[in-house]
Amino acid sequence: MTAELNATRNESTLILTISNPGQHNAVDGDLLAAILETLTKIERDDSIGNVILTGADGSFCSGIQHSKDAAVQVRSLDNLHNLIDTMRSFPKPVIAAVEGAAVDAGFSLALACDLVVASTDAGFGISPAQAGSWAIGGAAWMLSRTIPAQWLTEILLGTSPISAARLHAGGVINRVASPGAALEHALQWAQQLLSTPLPAYEQLKTMLNEIHTSALASHFSQEKHRLLTRRSGHG
Repeated sequence: MTAELNATRNESTLILTISNPGQHNAVDGDLLAAILETLTKIERDDSIGNVILTGADGSFCSGIQHSKDAAVQVRSLDNLHNLIDTMRSFPKPVIAAVEGAAVDAGFSLALACDLVVASTDAGFGISPAQAGSWAIGGAAWMLSRTIPAQWLTEILLGTSPISAARLHAGGVINRVASPGAALEHALQWAQQLLSTPLPAYEQLKTMLNEIHTSALASHFSQEKHRLLTRRSGHG
């Protein structure tokens, strides 16, 4: 089944839902480009105050679909990098509503959101298949600014999923919800956020991004290099 992006409105909130149930909402380059295109279109749409990113059928996103074609894989990674760059500078609040698995690129997409609501049964992390390249969209870079190096090492080794409760206790996730209620909680929060003027929020986001001076572009370049090196080593 082809990955699809479903967009719906709830008053002033745009809900973007990743849908690829047969693969736990794995994404491809086209779907990532569709999210980017949607965000670009609504950036200055005054009728939309914020965005929620979620997944269909009880799963957030299990990463990028694997392809034997290196060019396809690199294109998907490029689109992921472009999307996350856009999300980090997007002038409106973006909330992740996470149920089920948020793995690899799915983990990075959740981390790139400004705020994260996750169900108590959600699982986050890096799959063992990514060990050696970690070409997943900057999760390591984003986590390095939040958690200790020892915990980051544990996550990157991909030995087991990290629970929402643990990430919440560590300050990575903002709020937890009962299973099946992450989107409902995110919508309630989105409604509350509408009271903050968008120009003020845009200034806040710019300030927070400027705090971290290390270039994310450099990290993205290293990810692509590791991916290509690993693929060439496998013949």
